[in-house]
Amino acid sequence: MSVMQKTHRYKITKNSTNLWIKYFPWKKSTGHKYSRGKVVVYGGKKEFTGASILSAQAALRTGTGSVKIVCSKKTLQVYSLKFPSALKVEVNDIRKLEKLIKNEKITSMLIGPGAGSNKKIKEITKLILRKVKYVVLDADALTCFDNDLKSLYKLLDKNKIITPHLGEFHRIFPKIKKSLSNIDKALMASKLIKSNILLKGPSSIIISYDKKIVINTHSSPELAVIGSGDVLSGLLVSLIGDKKMNPFLAGCAATWIHGDIAKRYGKGLIAEDIVKGIPSALIRLKHGKFIK
Repeated sequence: MSVMQKTHRYKITKNSTNLWIKYFPWKKSTGHKYSRGKVVVYGGKKEFTGASILSAQAALRTGTGSVKIVCSKKTLQVYSLKFPSALKVEVNDIRKLEKLIKNEKITSMLIGPGAGSNKKIKEITKLILRKVKYVVLDADALTCFDNDLKSLYKLLDKNKIITPHLGEFHRIFPKIKKSLSNIDKALMASKLIKSNILLKGPSSIIISYDKKIVINTHSSPELAVIGSGDVLSGLLVSLIGDKKMNPFLAGCAATWIHGDIAKRYGKGLIAEDIVKGIPSALIRLKHGKFIK
């Protein structure tokens, strides 16, 4: 474990495979698709289905054997055509979603990419946070709480992880000064919520509900492209579960793999390239043949 420095009374650790590799959920010869967990992705609006497709593809390639996308009547056909190997379920109201959550053995769930930031999504996110143990919250699932931050803070716990970029971070933590370092921002936020945070940026900060701090410098400027965060969310949600990784370690692993793909690819990277790069990144990870 490489300790970089201390800030206040907390130590900061540089992200490396040594932190989390022994917990990584590799496929086992005795396993089957459901033994690797069931991930559910709450699908995006019709014009943003690409975001949840990227997340679902990344999840299925990385750490889970099953991905189910929650669709609406308007989006079911789009998902069926664009991503045939993922399972789909049409859900057009919150009661049906509650029934789905009750009946499904969900390992982890992602909501946010392309979901839309509105009152309906806020109520759906509240339901998911109450009823699903492991949840990744990204993008719209965070910003929809603009005027109801107390509700969001109360519903977050040690089994949840939020993944804001800096703009989203300041919308959900408006009292934290923008002039602070990103590490200090994440620390202050962790005092407001007893949950895990992945603050995305050139050097992403991953902080656990109990104040462990990791900084990820294994990255590339090429990740500053639309859809990149959706892929990261998919990587992350696929690694979390009771018999897998906790949200903090999964955040460290997903961020590192995301960065490793970008470092290997070089210039001109787009989100689809990150998804395509997952298999070779996993091979490098398995054999320790990655870029330092």
